[in-house]
Amino acid sequence: MSQPRPPVITALVWAYWDSYYAVRANWRLALSATAILAIGAVGALIIPKLLSSDPIRQEVVRLPLLIGMCFLLTPFLLAVPRYVLLGEQASRYDLNASSPRFQLLFGWLSVSALIVSIPSVLTAIAAPTGPVTYLGERPAEFGNATTILVANVIAFFVMQRLLLLFPAIAVDAPGATWQNAFADIRGHLWFSLAVTILPFIPLKLLGIAVAALLRPFSGTPVVLIVAALWLGVLLLAALTLTSVIAARLYQVSGDRLNAVVPDA
Repeated sequence: MSQPRPPVITALVWAYWDSYYAVRANWRLALSATAILAIGAVGALIIPKLLSSDPIRQEVVRLPLLIGMCFLLTPFLLAVPRYVLLGEQASRYDLNASSPRFQLLFGWLSVSALIVSIPSVLTAIAAPTGPVTYLGERPAEFGNATTILVANVIAFFVMQRLLLLFPAIAVDAPGATWQNAFADIRGHLWFSLAVTILPFIPLKLLGIAVAALLRPFSGTPVVLIVAALWLGVLLLAALTLTSVIAARLYQVSGDRLNAVVPDA
């Protein structure tokens, strides 16, 4: 059922190519998603700090904001893989919460938000509540660095294993379960790692370069607005890349996800 696996370089070219055409074909949705990402990302950074100075409470406040963003972004994250895999072009930003497809994708996006938030929660728990003293011993936060690093690695690999599930849900694949997503990616692990890491390196470098250009002008309202809009554009590019990469990986390795579940 799956297609032949392309070379890594070809897959990287496809990732940018598909992202461009997916955004161009669904530009109205892309504009809405950019606004949601810009406002939501800034809000997730600022609102928790305004409401509390305690790092743990900040994470507790931030999580519902992230889940709210997942809800608002679900139409876009349905539209991109359906365009890549089915050639379907969305006509409007449809927050159809009564749709089983919408509910399932939103549910798994919320689970993903919980998973990727675990390292931040651990960092908040490990944050010192008072002054740190050095009496010939390493500070407590250094001792927790290994745990936080391990949590980040585990979160990354769990999300890596879940990646195929999102396009499978978007196109109503008959075997769209996390167990099948885990099983299908297992035989393509190194290929999936390459195509989900390498395309983001130029995007990361671009973000660093623009941040360096804006830093001397930071603090002015105009620059803050420009920075928020740039953050929204950058996050949209990353989100679109992730979605099209997941769709293409699903094409080449989604055997169990596409299998029809036999009747009991």
